[in-house]
Amino acid sequence: MKAVKVLVVAVIGVFVVGASGIAYATDDPGTVKQEIAVDKQAIKAQHETIKEHATSAKAEEKTLRGEIKEARQSGDVEKAKALKEQLKTTHKENVVEKKQDMKTMHEAKKEMKQDVKAARRAARGGTRP
Repeated sequence: MKAVKVLVVAVIGVFVVGASGIAYATDDPGTVKQEIAVDKQAIKAQHETIKEHATSAKAEEKTLRGEIKEARQSGDVEKAKALKEQLKTTHKENVVEKKQDMKTMHEAKKEMKQDVKAARRAARGGTRP
């Protein structure tokens, strides 16, 4: 399931990077504005994906905590220990996933800022970098 999430984020990132490259190639103000709109949509989609990841991660960890509690109450120390290790591993994976999601979001925002700068340059008629 985590691999699918990473794949979705990667596809969105590739789309954003590819779309912004088109804006630089044409330098048409209308096209640049369209690319900015596309970038905004991609960022919004990424934000929603990040929210979904966070929600599912919290639910997954909460479920494991509940199972740990049940195992302790029933006196199954070994199962509680195993579940606790599983919780630690899951939490580490979730943190790594969140960092990757945030990195992708940051890159998409950076691309959008570059598109906005390109649009401003095009509106002024300038060609400076």
